[in-house]
Amino acid sequence: MNLLSDVIADFQARFGHRWSLPEYRQIELYTKKKKMGIAAADSAGVSLPGTLSTSVATLLLEDFIQSRSPSFEGKTSWERYLAFPRDNTIDKLVAEVYRILRVFRAGVVQQNGKVEVNNGVIKATCTLNRTALTISLTEVGLSLLESFVYYYLQAAQQPYSDAYVEAMLMQYYTDIVAEIKGFADEDRVLYQFRKKFEFNRHFRFDCENSIFTDHGEHYSVDIGKFHEDGIRYPIDFFVVADGALHIIPVEALTNKTLPVAELAKWRARVEADNVLPPHFRMRFAHVPVVSGYPMT
Repeated sequence: MNLLSDVIADFQARFGHRWSLPEYRQIELYTKKKKMGIAAADSAGVSLPGTLSTSVATLLLEDFIQSRSPSFEGKTSWERYLAFPRDNTIDKLVAEVYRILRVFRAGVVQQNGKVEVNNGVIKATCTLNRTALTISLTEVGLSLLESFVYYYLQAAQQPYSDAYVEAMLMQYYTDIVAEIKGFADEDRVLYQFRKKFEFNRHFRFDCENSIFTDHGEHYSVDIGKFHEDGIRYPIDFFVVADGALHIIPVEALTNKTLPVAELAKWRARVEADNVLPPHFRMRFAHVPVVSGYPMT
């Protein structure tokens, strides 16, 4: 049985990046605590996640922002945070995520830093420039931080509009903050954002054949009764309107309608002929239907 466990673990390590496994996060409905009984792990089963991958995410984010803001060079990490561009909501979200990442990385790389796991919570601490830095968060929280950085860095190569990227990153940030159990740095209080609407970051449905109708002051989308629940079916509608491709999330609709004035914010970043990047081909399967033939 131990050999099978090792094989399965190696299988996941090599190929797991393509899987769509459930994401398990803790939620507390009441203030009264209730601790579940969990068997103690042996020394070989204790892991300290994120010490390398989260540090790499921090460095990648620093390098990317520095390429946009050369004034970063020669500044401390806190000075870099203060110098982050804040021209829009996306910039502000990225600045706060960098602020969280820098505290964890300081606990990893500083000489007086320490990272430990206790009762399922990862805690990183250190003293930097006479300031006590500390962060306590879950393993899922670290994964979400790295996911946020990845999504942000590759967003420029995707056709999604800034409004779409903002909605996705906002949901990531909201979930990240929920996984943080304690935090302290030079300012101590993490910035709070007000979401424009709820957004499902876990999975999306691509729809290219919706009925999108212009009613003058607003557009309507004929979703159908079966798929009208936006929580169960978080659909992205790929529609061409005013000669341009738009990617509109169902969460942006109100009663299945979108004001004409809001259409432009969902305009896709594609070539003039509205052609999607090549990697989208695997996401849109087109099989000709032949009447009378079985599926096999």
